[in-house]
Amino acid sequence: MSIVVKAQIKDAIFEVIGVSEVALETPENADFGDYSTNVAMQLFSDIKSGKAESGVPEKYLHAKSPRELAEMIVFSLKGDKELKKLVDRVEIAGPGFINFFLTRFNLVNELEKVLGKGRVYGTSAVLKGKRVMVEFGQPNTHKLPHIGHLFSYIYGESIARLLKSQSAEVFRANYQGDVGPHVAKCLWAYLEEKPDVPDSLIGKATLLQEMYVIGSTAYGADENSKKEIDEINRKIYAFDESIQPVWEETRQWSIDYYKQFEERLGIAYDRYFYESEVFKEGLNIVQGNVGKVFKESEGAVIFEGSKYGLHDRVFVTSQGTPTYEAKDMYLQTLKMKEWPCDLLIITTAHEQNEYFNVIFKALELLNPDFKNKLVHIGFGMVNLKEGKMSSRTGQIVGGVELVNTVIDAIASMLADKKDLKVDMASAISEIVGMGATKYSFLKNNPLQDTKFDINESISKEGNSGPYLQYTYARTQSVLRKANTFKGGSLQNKLKTEDGKLKTENFNADEFGIMRTLIHYPEVVQEAAEKYAPNIVCTYLYALAQKYNTFYNSNRILNPEEGEEVKKFRLVLTLAVGQVLKNGLDLLGVEAPEKM
Repeated sequence: MSIVVKAQIKDAIFEVIGVSEVALETPENADFGDYSTNVAMQLFSDIKSGKAESGVPEKYLHAKSPRELAEMIVFSLKGDKELKKLVDRVEIAGPGFINFFLTRFNLVNELEKVLGKGRVYGTSAVLKGKRVMVEFGQPNTHKLPHIGHLFSYIYGESIARLLKSQSAEVFRANYQGDVGPHVAKCLWAYLEEKPDVPDSLIGKATLLQEMYVIGSTAYGADENSKKEIDEINRKIYAFDESIQPVWEETRQWSIDYYKQFEERLGIAYDRYFYESEVFKEGLNIVQGNVGKVFKESEGAVIFEGSKYGLHDRVFVTSQGTPTYEAKDMYLQTLKMKEWPCDLLIITTAHEQNEYFNVIFKALELLNPDFKNKLVHIGFGMVNLKEGKMSSRTGQIVGGVELVNTVIDAIASMLADKKDLKVDMASAISEIVGMGATKYSFLKNNPLQDTKFDINESISKEGNSGPYLQYTYARTQSVLRKANTFKGGSLQNKLKTEDGKLKTENFNADEFGIMRTLIHYPEVVQEAAEKYAPNIVCTYLYALAQKYNTFYNSNRILNPEEGEEVKKFRLVLTLAVGQVLKNGLDLLGVEAPEKM
């Protein structure tokens, strides 16, 4: 309902002042209403500068201040009979903000929708019929995935879930670098060192990381080693039989290791793409368009991005080797060929923003069908408080290692609970630890750099995954204790003998929860539109805080006010639990029944 109500309020304002674009926000402070707009201040500014839309009625053009204009608008709105059905009152605040307070009747109706729709509450058909491919993850083979890859996994999966919640058809893609200098360095060391190969998959993946570090060190320190590594790199690209078997075997170790980790993260891809399958065709595309889209320069082939306000980039080296840029020419073409879509989203660290500006321009010139279909989301870098990571030097913070560290920290917190069985403690540690990691990454603006704080991530208080999971578990505990309670019809529970709804007796805590619940659908829609899971996180944290305040201040199962109040508070608990579960699912976080 909230999305519909929001649209109806905007329509009412348009009918009054003739302004097509009306910004309607949800105030952080409930004292300022359920919705608020600064349209009076904006319109007054436009009138003074002569930019007001032609449809604005004459009477508003003579207002002497934004507040006077707001008063005139509110006076006109009070005559809207349809608006009166939705809004209890309209108030003016400050220099001219207009605040709308929804009727309690509508709050009750929305509460009933939460119960009726259950798991699908918050979804919409906004993107119905749209096909969206999301590429995320992208760890290279022959190395361990670091914390940046972990963020890409978590963020990309949440984006996919948000888009799907708005009825988009979503295709999950992963692109991995399985050829190139990093692979050659690893294999050179592997062939030189001839190490014993562990039986476990984690042992094999760790061995490859160790070999990569040795190869990287040798490449920068010894000219002969550098030449040997370059030769191995050439053979890999040529699929030379002398290197192919060891490349295939070690490559598979990495792929199996990543898939194992992705399963733990709750991610299932529709297609894995690899550099080894796109570099040849990428080279052909670039070379076949020299003189059209690309240009020869000092023996290399470049794209003159400077013609378009971008920077020039090499697509084929002077040695005839395709660069990442050339590979992307065929990768994106292949993706669109295999699964034609309306939008192709690629998520990587923001360090590649300029890179993708060039790539997208080149693709659009090669094929106009790509225009307006390519989106790059450059997310911020994630580091621990100790500083940046570097897989080249071996000082790497492994993505799997970080998750395991958080899970172990949760397990230590549960160790003193003697009544908790070992297998149950282990399961809870995995669920809560994984949730703590994911939420800690997603709660911040994805476009900004962040630092991961383990202690903050596992805290049961404050803005953390465990806090939200604990709140959900609390709602389920209350409902279990109620035993025979069933949601049923909220309308029937609240009706008086004359058939009218009792909507005037909610206390401040109950009212606060109801006024928060109504905004969930629009929060989800906004998060999907902006590719910003942090918007959902902020909302869920606010809802959890309100519920815990309510829980600590009110008796639910045995209220002094009687049985009807008990039923209503159980309904509130049921609704809060449902919305918390729905929201956490969009973040890829599991909501445990017990903690």
